[in-house]
Amino acid sequence: MKIIIFTENNRGGGMDTFIGSLINNWPKKEDTFTVICNQNHPGITYLANLLTDDTKLVKHAIPLNWSLGASLLSILPFIAQRALRQLFRVLLSPIQYFLIKNLLRQENGDHLFSVNGGYPGGETCRLANIAWKKLNKTQSVHNIHNFAINYRRVFSIYETFMDKQLEASCSHIVAVSKACADSLSIRPVFSKSNKIIHIYNGLDDNSKLPVKKGIKDILNIRDEEALLVMIGTFEERKGHEFLLKAMSYVYQKHPNVHLAIIGGGSEPEILRVKEHIEKYTPNKNIYLPGFIDDVQQVLKGADMLLIPSQEFESFGLTALEAMLHGIPVVSTDTGGLPETIGENLVTGFYSAKDNYELYSKNISYLLDNKEISIKIGINGNRRAKKLFSSSRMSQNYHDLI
Repeated sequence: MKIIIFTENNRGGGMDTFIGSLINNWPKKEDTFTVICNQNHPGITYLANLLTDDTKLVKHAIPLNWSLGASLLSILPFIAQRALRQLFRVLLSPIQYFLIKNLLRQENGDHLFSVNGGYPGGETCRLANIAWKKLNKTQSVHNIHNFAINYRRVFSIYETFMDKQLEASCSHIVAVSKACADSLSIRPVFSKSNKIIHIYNGLDDNSKLPVKKGIKDILNIRDEEALLVMIGTFEERKGHEFLLKAMSYVYQKHPNVHLAIIGGGSEPEILRVKEHIEKYTPNKNIYLPGFIDDVQQVLKGADMLLIPSQEFESFGLTALEAMLHGIPVVSTDTGGLPETIGENLVTGFYSAKDNYELYSKNISYLLDNKEISIKIGINGNRRAKKLFSSSRMSQNYHDLI
C-alpha cells in the first residue's frame, strides 16, 4: 500500500517531527510513503533527515498565498498584509487545485493523509483532500495540529464552501488533542460533524541516545549551574514577553540562574524578543542560540523546560520531549497543554496564561526543591511512556485506513 502525506508548512518544527514519527513507527513495514511538501518550507532539510531511506520526498513549487509577493507585502501595514493574503488564498485556489490534482495523479497513491497546521491553515492541505476525492472517489484523512479560527465575514461564502467540500472529502478530521478538536466547532459546517476525532501525538523515546555535546557544553555553562530552557518559534503567541516578565521575579531570588531561549524567527520577531530581554531582564544570563534541530542536545543538561504559550497551543510536543527525558515542565494552561502534562503539581506544573507571578513562583519552587523537581520529572516520564508512544500514535492512524 502506498500512502501519500501532503503538507504545507512555513515553519520548521512540530509538524515535521510528527510526520517523521508517523512514518518511522508505521505498523505495516511493507507499506510505502511519499511526502509532498512545498519546496520553500524552512524546515525541509530537517524533515528530510527524519524520513526513512525508502520514503520519497516530493518538493513542489505551487504558489502559496503567504509567500506570494512576500517582500512587496512586507512594506504594507499588518492589517493590509492579512487582507491581501486572504484575497490571494481565494484567487490562487483554482490554480492550486489543478496543480495538486495533477501531482496526486502522478504519484498514484492508495491513501492520503493531509497534515495541516491550524485551521484553515495551509490552503493546499484542504485542496489536497478535495482533489483526492475527485480523483479516486475515496475519502482521505485531514490532520490538524493547531486550533481552528472562525472565518472572516468578507470571505464567509468561500470559507463555507471549502469547509463543506473538505467535510465531504474526508473519512476523518483528526486533531492532536481534545481541545484542538473542540475548536473546530467554531466553524458552522463542523459544529455537527461526526467525523472529528482526536489522536494524541507520540514520540520516540530517544532519551538514552548518546549526545556528544549537550546544551550546557554549547553555552559553556557549568554542570552544577541551573539552566532553564524554552523551545519554540519566535511567534508572539509563544509567550516570550510573559516568560521574561516572570523571569524578572525569578532573578530576584535566583540571580545566577541561566535561561536559554531556543528557536528561530523573522528579524522583527527576534528583535522583539531582544527588546523584551532588555526591558525585563537586562544583563542576566540569557542566551539566544537560534534554532537547534537536535532536541537531544537541547535537553541534555537542561534542568527545566518552560512553556509560556499564550494561545493556539494544541498539544505541546516540547512538553512531551522533556517528559521523556525526565525533565520537569513548567507551563501555562493554554489549549491542550494540560492534556499532555497531566495532573498539575504531580506530572508537571501549569498555571493561568495571564498570571506571570504564579508562573515565576512555580519556577522558583522547583529551583528551591531539587528532590521534588526530580520526582516531577520521574512522574512525567512515566506518563509520557504510558500514553504518548510513537507506535501507539501510528497504530491509531493506521487503523483509520
